[in-house]
Amino acid sequence: MHKKISPAATTVIFAAAAALLVAAVATLPLRPASRMTATNAATFVCLAAYSVFLARSSGRSQRALFAPYFMLSAVLAVAGSVAGFAVPAAAALSWVRSGICFPGSMTRRLCAEALTCPAGLAVVWLLQPPGPCGGALGIWMFGLIQAVYFIIIDVERTGLPEKIGQDRISQARRRADALLREQRLARAFEELGLS
Repeated sequence: MHKKISPAATTVIFAAAAALLVAAVATLPLRPASRMTATNAATFVCLAAYSVFLARSSGRSQRALFAPYFMLSAVLAVAGSVAGFAVPAAAALSWVRSGICFPGSMTRRLCAEALTCPAGLAVVWLLQPPGPCGGALGIWMFGLIQAVYFIIIDVERTGLPEKIGQDRISQARRRADALLREQRLARAFEELGLS
């Protein structure tokens, strides 16, 4: 049996992987400006991979991720600091998560995003220790706060995204229509004595 992993658990796993990648970047012998660029690039790659997971698990097309990541790559090119990239990256995450992957109740999505993204950024800003592993710990803490998003919107309870549900309903209707036509044809053949 193929069991689907919870988005909240996956968020924690991706946060841990991103923290490890950022820690690895922090230990590279780079100049400070190059280290900042490498940290932002590592964050971008992890966020893109996480977004692909979200798109796949929600049944959305990965092409829908092009616009947010095109814009985020432009920000990556001009970001002057890690903090200058973190806020647009959090906004891109919100766009992907609530705007593309898990549409539903607008009020619930806005509340979830208004709580998790600013809270995650605030926790990182307030509690991130200085030093080479501070960025990794910051990514980890931000990811833990982001897992709360899936508890707030309760993805498991709300079920399939609207588009997937509509696609399945239309497929079921087509199959039912085909079966009805077959039954009518079978009755017609019986009445004509051709069966």
